[in-house]
Amino acid sequence: MKNRTTAQLYAMVFLLTGFLSIEAQIPGMPAMALKEAKNVFGGKNDDIAYSMVQTSDKGYIMTGGTASNDGDVSGNHGRSDIWIVKLSESGALQWQKTLGGAGNDEAHSIAQTSDGGYAVAGSAYSNDGDVSGNHGGGDIWVVKISGAGVLQWQKTLGGTGNDEANSIVQTSDGGYAVAGSTYSNDGDISGNHGSRDLWVVKLSGSGALQWQKTLGGTGNDEGNSIARTSDGGYIVSGSTRSNDGDVSGNHGGTDFWVVKISGSGTIQWQKTLGGTGIEYNRSIVQTSDGGYAVAGYTFSNDDDVSGNHGGGDMWVVKVSGAGVLQWQRTLGGSGIESGRSIVQTSDGGYVVTGYTESNNDDVSGNHGGGDIWVVKLNATGVLQWQRTLGGTGSESTLSIVQTSDAGYAVAGFTNSNDGNVIGPANGLYDFLFLRLNAAGNGIHLYEDMPQ
Repeated sequence: MKNRTTAQLYAMVFLLTGFLSIEAQIPGMPAMALKEAKNVFGGKNDDIAYSMVQTSDKGYIMTGGTASNDGDVSGNHGRSDIWIVKLSESGALQWQKTLGGAGNDEAHSIAQTSDGGYAVAGSAYSNDGDVSGNHGGGDIWVVKISGAGVLQWQKTLGGTGNDEANSIVQTSDGGYAVAGSTYSNDGDISGNHGSRDLWVVKLSGSGALQWQKTLGGTGNDEGNSIARTSDGGYIVSGSTRSNDGDVSGNHGGTDFWVVKISGSGTIQWQKTLGGTGIEYNRSIVQTSDGGYAVAGYTFSNDDDVSGNHGGGDMWVVKVSGAGVLQWQRTLGGSGIESGRSIVQTSDGGYVVTGYTESNNDDVSGNHGGGDIWVVKLNATGVLQWQRTLGGTGSESTLSIVQTSDAGYAVAGFTNSNDGNVIGPANGLYDFLFLRLNAAGNGIHLYEDMPQ
């Protein structure tokens, strides 16, 4: 063994111990203990993660909102701030950034940009600190930071009503497209159809407003997800209570609403999906066949919806490139489930994450209360596996990504301190980071070994 390197000796110990704690000291090596790394981040107040992407260095960046100014959080400007957390590939905290003012500010979406930095979109009720130009009430707030978290520019967009952003993508010209909702019809906003509209905004690479589009009817309509499409346009999904204006075919109550727009914001087609109950959409992706997959929840069991297990089910819908319904799947148990994030996987299937209160039918292994729920479907929507993740408290998630090793990473929030939650937890709700392999089994992350 005298010719072995230190790294090789550590690797041998990993194999012999089955990745358990190392208690014995190897002669000639420093005493050490290998322990599982914590996967919760925050302070003593609420810290809620909404969005995550894997970064070009194989690490992860999460964003949401924080009301804390202790624990892992520093620099809070007052009330709630945008909180951005950068993790290494092994899940270790590398840096954090709070952005905001004296009001309530939070982020709902983050994207890595072509220059290695990040664009963040959410809402700002402040008009001081890092925030300037607020039009009144809550504005869409778009923030551009460097790869190290340095603020480069910010832009508030809106009118005198409340406006918020839920999704951001970088566009092919280096600018940004943002989807959200607006109650305004002044300031940056024109064409509101009444009450709340889905709002799409196109910005330049420096944050200048290039065009905006309000979409909806006289009811409440909102945009929750936007993606670039292969023809240079955009697909936007959300929910609608309207059946007039830009909206047709509503089945009753609130429906999924999918809108295809051109690169300049012109509507090309729209599709309402649902039943006579309530449907709510959170996420959409363009699929490899040129169609779209949409995830959310449903309380219906008629019209477009079949197979509801009781209460609210996770609902996954596949439509063609022209918006024609191809298949739908309701997933859940006798409690309430919802789908919050969907991605198409490298095998042509789908992985969906969200929330479950059940422990029967499609759901097993619930830890108590509400758990994060991860569901893997094949290309036609057949359930392949499912995992419940959490502790005896309450968990939920709004974001999942397939990782470079074909596994999955989930960002959510928790108030547990047991089960899949590795503390110490800091307070009320904390950011939660979880890793799964391609088969859906948990990957244990360990603290960095001494060099």
